[in-house]
Amino acid sequence: DLLYLLEGELLLQALNGFVLVVTSDGLVFYTSSTIQDYLGFQQSDVIHQSVFELIHTEDRPEFQRQLHWALDPAQARESGQITEGDKDFIQRPSYYDPDQLPPENSSFMERNFICRLRCLLDNSSGFLAMNFQGRLKYLHGQNQKKKDGTLIPPQLALFTLATPLQSPSILEIRTRNIIFRTKHKLDFTPIGCDAKGSIVLGYTEAELCVRGTGYQFIHAADMLYCAENHVRMIKTGESGMTVFRLLTRDSGWTWVQANARLVYKNGRPDYIIATQRPLTEEEGAEHLRKS
Repeated sequence: DLLYLLEGELLLQALNGFVLVVTSDGLVFYTSSTIQDYLGFQQSDVIHQSVFELIHTEDRPEFQRQLHWALDPAQARESGQITEGDKDFIQRPSYYDPDQLPPENSSFMERNFICRLRCLLDNSSGFLAMNFQGRLKYLHGQNQKKKDGTLIPPQLALFTLATPLQSPSILEIRTRNIIFRTKHKLDFTPIGCDAKGSIVLGYTEAELCVRGTGYQFIHAADMLYCAENHVRMIKTGESGMTVFRLLTRDSGWTWVQANARLVYKNGRPDYIIATQRPLTEEEGAEHLRKS
């Protein structure tokens, strides 16, 4: 079983993109952990959240159309199942009897379209255009019930592979393998760190998150500079490229090049994601000479 799990993880890593499963009412049922390599969001930040939070405002109607079996969500809008607001895009649950729908293997169920997704990585403009290729399939095992207690039959969901329109360069692939990400409260207190970050810094995620404010991991000489960029990020949504030293578990210092971005939920700042690339001592010394 472990061998199959490892094989599956390696296959996901080999894909140029990530796997996404979205229910007919717009909730992310599953995404592969590789979403982090393309959008900067951790898997746990996305699952069971509205997919429309990730999608560019102008592209939300198109994604919503693709979720509907007949590419005609107007039916749902007429029945009051869809509401649009200034800050939300909510699709209320709509249930179909499988007998009323085309067969699951029908070409009607195939999907191939393009949408822009929010991206936290520092090489993007805030959104990344992606191609979604897959099909609508029944999502089994949900055991949902109607208000009257009757069991709802399995409903259609979008099973798709999301691939960037532009293929990554060799340099981007190499860089992706050493980039790590940390998650913070708005005051920069650490609340999460990915596996690569634990390898670079030496801390477990628990150790990183129980030691108070994130500033205690920053070299004293870099604190004011980092604080200024922190204030800029709160005002503008992005810190800009920041080079500084982080304390490692063995009491050493490692140089990183970082960019932090605010993540919004329901139109309000919710948390911070910092994308960080370890630098060599030579690169750190070069930064000191220039500053």
